[in-house]
Amino acid sequence: MSEELRLVDDSSAGSARPVQPDPVRVTDYRVMPWPDGTRVTVELGLTPFREFPAMDISIVAQDGQILRTVSVVGAIERRPAPTLHLPRLQPGTPLLAVIEMLWEGTVAQTIEAPFEVAGPIVKRVIEP
Repeated sequence: MSEELRLVDDSSAGSARPVQPDPVRVTDYRVMPWPDGTRVTVELGLTPFREFPAMDISIVAQDGQILRTVSVVGAIERRPAPTLHLPRLQPGTPLLAVIEMLWEGTVAQTIEAPFEVAGPIVKRVIEP
């Protein structure tokens, strides 16, 4: 994918110029705690992309301690759904899934999704 796509004709300059891709954004998510309290799956809907996106997903306790984190580089699906193991916690313990979409070395979008260990599925559509 090292080739540049030339999709826009700039007739005033006499040559085509490459179209820069937009940052990939989350359109919706589902945080799905497993009923046994051992794991949580974070499913993301992503905008269409030409360059594979990168993201970090962290599970954070109420005191701000990061319990688990995963970096996903070159996600090839429009609905990635990584599963993270949880430490032994009581059912109902409140946690936060923090999703950071990365773009050119910076965080382009941050989403914080509260959920509970062994609790109900949390889903949300992100408004553009």
